[in-house]
Amino acid sequence: MISKISSTFGSWPVLKQIEKNNPDRHFVTLSSTSIHNDLQLLDVSGRPSAFANPLTYLIQFHKGKLEWNGFYRFSFITLSKEEIKVFDAKISQLTNANQLPIGLNDLFVLQPEKRPNERVLLTIWQLDSDYAIWRRSASYAPFKIYSDSGAYNYHDANYTAYQLHSLSS
Repeated sequence: MISKISSTFGSWPVLKQIEKNNPDRHFVTLSSTSIHNDLQLLDVSGRPSAFANPLTYLIQFHKGKLEWNGFYRFSFITLSKEEIKVFDAKISQLTNANQLPIGLNDLFVLQPEKRPNERVLLTIWQLDSDYAIWRRSASYAPFKIYSDSGAYNYHDANYTAYQLHSLSS
């Protein structure tokens, strides 16, 4: 199990060069679903980052398959120490069920390395429609407070995983 994920953003040629320069790493290239040419490269090797200015996330919790393919939903929230305990309990309740929501491959709770009161709920789905269905389900209800209230500095981003050959150079 890896203990951290590093991320960087850039153009396709720059991200491709990083991958070429680090063939011993496991990278995942992501493309924004809403902003054309917004590309992100994840280093999921768990090793010290290969990026010049990485965003590094410590993995606080993971459940799933580690397949790194599909629809990525990053949900960013800011919590107090007490709220982190409540959030963790909600994650525990969701993942202690016999099965994860239909279509959910992986669920990560990430902590930005230099921001201990922030959390990123990273969910990786088979399809974006699986995520949309979960958002309307009872198992999502405990998490609505974070996106619906202005109190948690909530924002999110959606990406899809790209295979190396799926973008032109």
